[in-house]
Amino acid sequence: MPQGPAPRAEANVQRLIRNTAVSRRVKELHGYRCQVCGELIGIVGGGAYAEGAHIRPLGRPHDGPDVESNVLCLCPNDHVRFEFGALVIDDDLTVIDRIGDRVVGVLRTVTGHTIDPVQLAYHREHFDLIQP
Repeated sequence: MPQGPAPRAEANVQRLIRNTAVSRRVKELHGYRCQVCGELIGIVGGGAYAEGAHIRPLGRPHDGPDVESNVLCLCPNDHVRFEFGALVIDDDLTVIDRIGDRVVGVLRTVTGHTIDPVQLAYHREHFDLIQP
């Protein structure tokens, strides 16, 4: 079978406009270190990599705010685990692994980045509806 470029189709898409400065600032405040596991991922060229994870997702039906208090600085693994509800965070910032039903630790914090407990409660309630 001949190989070539993948087929393309024109599409009209509606998407959320995120303020990239919000996630960038949270990651900078944390020095690109994961708030759950503490990992710092170095990349070629001397930089670091982390992901800005919204506690209450921005998209429908959640309609979360794109503000620093709704964003965590996470490594890719913990971001996926948090996004799909394998990790939840109590109001006292205890991180719980719902799959292993165990406390992982306490969410790392830094001066200048406040976590909104209303968004944490929303995240927990959303995933309480889904059994691990």
